[in-house]
Amino acid sequence: MKKLAQLLAAMDIANDSLAMYRAVIVHNLSLIGGVMLGAVGVLHVVSGPRWPLALLNFGVCAILLGNILATRYGRRTFLPFSVVAALLIAAVIGSTLLQGFNGVLWAYPTLFICFFTLPRRLALVLSVVLIVGVCAAGLERLGAGASARLFISLAFVLLMINVVLGVLGELQRALVTQAITDPLTGCYNRRHLQSYVDRMVPATEASGSGPVLLAIDIDHFKSINDRHGHDVGDAVLCRLAEVVTARQRLGDLLFRTGGEEFALLLPRSTARDAVLVAEELRAYVASSELLPGEKVTVSVGVSASALSAMRNVKDWLKSADMALYQAKHEGRDRVVLAA
Repeated sequence: MKKLAQLLAAMDIANDSLAMYRAVIVHNLSLIGGVMLGAVGVLHVVSGPRWPLALLNFGVCAILLGNILATRYGRRTFLPFSVVAALLIAAVIGSTLLQGFNGVLWAYPTLFICFFTLPRRLALVLSVVLIVGVCAAGLERLGAGASARLFISLAFVLLMINVVLGVLGELQRALVTQAITDPLTGCYNRRHLQSYVDRMVPATEASGSGPVLLAIDIDHFKSINDRHGHDVGDAVLCRLAEVVTARQRLGDLLFRTGGEEFALLLPRSTARDAVLVAEELRAYVASSELLPGEKVTVSVGVSASALSAMRNVKDWLKSADMALYQAKHEGRDRVVLAA
């Protein structure tokens, strides 16, 4: 049972690692599939003629090529690819009934087509239908022994496809995490702040409310590094990230924007509430033991400027930084709201 659980975990059916590439995959497979099915249809006419199979191939070919043209010109496709996949599965089952082994050969690429062009869960359901249908047709056409071997081989291919897609999903998640996370503190990095804020602009304009940004800087951090070394300085940074994360509200996001500087994003907050949050964080950090035997404080600049008007995270950060510099100038360990 433990081995089975590990195998199912590796499959990770809920993770759809190909989702962002599906449009390109569908376009290319439709083009290749349309050409190949057209050629097979011609082969059925020449070698038979087997008109039912030929017409079925020509019909699917026309649908695939029509979908390509519709997509290219920005129109709705004639048939969703889920319907095309269902028709393809029906064609493979019918071909197995009519041709036996020659029809079975199409079951294997159809499994891959389902998983490359459809969401994982839907692809899994259709693949099970394909395997059951082809094996039932094989039982009628090829006999029990061949049908059993066919079931085992198709089930093995289905299993391996899901294992590979599960591994790809894990790799994709790891790469995304590395791209948006600061390796030292585990906070989000400045790059993710930029992309996150860019996505927030349309929602901000639609809702009429804007987010608030808190620029947080450790006071006299250079002195800590000079007196205790960079290892201790890194530990202070990590401890600050832990303290802020523990006190932040649900939905708030913490970013490390560089050196000893952090940014806390409050997606929906008024300037007054943001100042209260900043004051609470400042007091909590001052009372926390970030560095044993020494008091470590932070200065905070609050920017509640309209993000939709700025449209640039650099300008927004600059607004918060100006307030932060004012807090430093006024003596540190304080909160200043940007004008």
